[in-house]
Amino acid sequence: MPTEVLSPVVTNLVVVGLIIAVIVAGASWFRSNRARKRLERLLEAKYKALGALVANKSLNDKLNEICGLIESQIPGSFCTIMRVGNDKDVLNAVAVKQFPQSFYDALQNFPISESSGACGPAVLSGQPVIVPDLKGDERFDGFRGLMKKHNLRAAWSFPVFAIQTGEVVGTFAVYFCSHRRPTKPESTLIERSRDLVSLVIEQNEERLRRERSEQHHRSLFTYNADPVFTLGLDGVFLSMNDAGGSLTGFDKADMVGQHYEMVVDEADRDCTRKHFEAATKGKAQSYEIRLTTKGGEKRTIQVTNTPIFIDGEVTGVHGIARDVTQQRETEKKLKVLERSVEASVNGVLICDANKPGFPVIYANPAFTEITGYSEEELMGKSCNLLQGEETDEETVEEIREALRNQREIRTVIRNYRKDGTPFWNELRIAPVSGDSNVITHFVGVQTDITERVNREEQLAFHAAHDVLTRLPNRTALEQRLDEALAECGDESDCQVYVLFIDLDGFKPINDSLGHRIGDDILVQTANRLRSALPKQELLARFGGDEFVAVLSHLDHRDQVLTLVEHLLNQFHEPYRIEDIEVSLSATVGIADSGLPFHHPMELIQRADVAMYEAKHRGGGAWQWFSHAMDEGMQLQVEMRAFIHDAINQQQFELFYQPIINQKEEIVAVEALIRWQHPQRGFISPAEFIPLAERSGQIIAISDWVLERACGDRARLKELGIPTISVNFSPIQFYRDDFIDKIKAAVENFAIKPGEIVIEITENVLVRDSEQIQWQLEQLQELGFSIAIDDFGTGFASLRYLGTLPVNILKIDRSFVQNIDHNQRNAAIARGVLAMTSELGIKAVAEGVETDAEHEYLRKHDCALMQGFKFCKPQPLDKLADWVKEQKKVARKEPLK
Repeated sequence: MPTEVLSPVVTNLVVVGLIIAVIVAGASWFRSNRARKRLERLLEAKYKALGALVANKSLNDKLNEICGLIESQIPGSFCTIMRVGNDKDVLNAVAVKQFPQSFYDALQNFPISESSGACGPAVLSGQPVIVPDLKGDERFDGFRGLMKKHNLRAAWSFPVFAIQTGEVVGTFAVYFCSHRRPTKPESTLIERSRDLVSLVIEQNEERLRRERSEQHHRSLFTYNADPVFTLGLDGVFLSMNDAGGSLTGFDKADMVGQHYEMVVDEADRDCTRKHFEAATKGKAQSYEIRLTTKGGEKRTIQVTNTPIFIDGEVTGVHGIARDVTQQRETEKKLKVLERSVEASVNGVLICDANKPGFPVIYANPAFTEITGYSEEELMGKSCNLLQGEETDEETVEEIREALRNQREIRTVIRNYRKDGTPFWNELRIAPVSGDSNVITHFVGVQTDITERVNREEQLAFHAAHDVLTRLPNRTALEQRLDEALAECGDESDCQVYVLFIDLDGFKPINDSLGHRIGDDILVQTANRLRSALPKQELLARFGGDEFVAVLSHLDHRDQVLTLVEHLLNQFHEPYRIEDIEVSLSATVGIADSGLPFHHPMELIQRADVAMYEAKHRGGGAWQWFSHAMDEGMQLQVEMRAFIHDAINQQQFELFYQPIINQKEEIVAVEALIRWQHPQRGFISPAEFIPLAERSGQIIAISDWVLERACGDRARLKELGIPTISVNFSPIQFYRDDFIDKIKAAVENFAIKPGEIVIEITENVLVRDSEQIQWQLEQLQELGFSIAIDDFGTGFASLRYLGTLPVNILKIDRSFVQNIDHNQRNAAIARGVLAMTSELGIKAVAEGVETDAEHEYLRKHDCALMQGFKFCKPQPLDKLADWVKEQKKVARKEPLK
């Protein structure tokens, strides 16, 4: 059989040849004259069949005509043609010339098996199956009713083969109502008719394939979503689908017959022509151009040109265009985005949302720089490789929960770099959905905020800790005290204890040895106290050389006292700094929450009061706060309020005490502050001055004293008193604006040199000798004289007298008292007088009260004196009266 697909013309010729062969075979079959008429009728039927086969009729009609042709040549025959179904397991009747419709229907889905009559075995064996008598054949047992109904007795079935493959595609069967075997001419006739059936079926299949192919190509052209077109060799559009018209905006009918350049941008026409010419020479082309639509819109088009070959010659060019305008714009945006992500200082990570562990598929350079992992090391890995020992598990679980629920999350997490160093990561993870709104990826953006977190932690630490000792400061102390008291609540057996610890004699050491040594002592003290306290108890630096401990885990008073003794023992060991050895002690005040209080800070105040009480008793010990101290503390609080009111309401007054020479002439006065309270009456300076110095109110008081003394200067000069001595507090020298304020007073009151003497206690000198020397020199340049008050009662060293600009030395009254018969006082006084004489410094003896004291001092050349022997401190008006009376005495006038 032929193996190639026959063209319709060739197929028709083969059909005609087969029919002629059938006719010849039939003609040789009729040998007698009796059959001539029958032969004529048969020839007529065969020509009719030939016409049907050649004509454009349906497959069933053609096959029925072939059946009729056999039935006309073999008397008493009934023909059927069946085709194998698509699944190869059944046969279906396609032609039954003389059988009724019921027989046709019975032959649908006819099973192919060895027991399926004659046709089933014929398909399976590929050989004719001849059954001359159906009655005795078991293969027809399942069809007895059908055989009986149509009175069928014999069946001959011939397999029909596909021309190209030789595969069985159907059967050609002949049935008889009587017992019958085929003769050799009949078998030949049927076999040739069967071949004719094969050819007709193949012709039909070829037509169907051709039609499907044409429809397929037509569909590809007409219904293609992309523009499809054909061009002649001259570049003119020969055809175009609807998509082409939609793209260009022109009607496709208007495009046909026009040259392609009508839509191509002028700038791209040379490029288009080169590709078109290459396609006309048989080379497929792919390129991009820009075109302008009918509405003037610019579009970017990707064009594919393929040559159209007919009989080996290029007759035209086929084209497919694809609008890539949006794609190219998207690619540009993606390129910009990619460059932006690559250049970002933030780490960017993309993970697959649909794989276990959400593996990494992209990491930008910033991410690799932050983490230390290369992109190759990250690919396919889970981000949990950045987690470490101190990564917060709660934060990790929050991230996992967000990923499971495919929602965005922002958080801060502690991660670890490849080298193991930790870093703080401000992280934002967002889901990314695809075209169908299905989450496909997660994008993570991380910022290394380690520096910021460290800075915040440092700020937080410094906000709650002392910079020098690294101990908690007042803020943290107050917070912890509040917490400890809140934890106790109203439980009667729960106590909170506060220890106020102050170093004894630290200030002179700090001032004499310098702040660097002092700071080292404070750091060592903090370490000693911290190591002696239980870890769960708080130790804070309250200020200066003061420390406070909050004890909330001790049950009994005895435990507290044992711990306090342990703390005090820490000072038995001297401090060693470089080559210096310093010995210090400490004093501890204790308060507890057992006594009623209004505010937690009252416990610290009570411990402070108890500490001062212990210092009054000698220091180096401890004192428990009591009710009696509470009253004293209340008095101090009230006194501070009274001082505040006194400053604002001008309750203070200046008294003046004369300073006389050996001739008992007034050469100066000392300004002394006095306070007459409206309700409490006279309040001694010894009571309010120390308190004012501790509270800082002494600054305002001292400023008032100086201004008032400067204001009284003119009247005192009228009385013949040229100089005023004003006491300055040591605290004033600690302030940065001290000299500036003194300068302002000099300018405001036009102070002249020698009119004001500044009296300072010798304790001022031990603070910072260089700074004090500079300040005293500044004061002298402003015209002030410097006097050291209460000399010999403080911590001053005699070396200061040789280096500092001191003009006057005042001998304290404790050395003047009973000087006429107290040998020790007399010796000290004589030594001071001799020393001042040698140094060229004036000496003033304070507290002269008796004639004997006066006479002794005068005898030993004490040039200046003051005391009750001469005059008590008095208001300015009374002082003026006293001066007038003294002048009368000097002139020996009668006294009033």
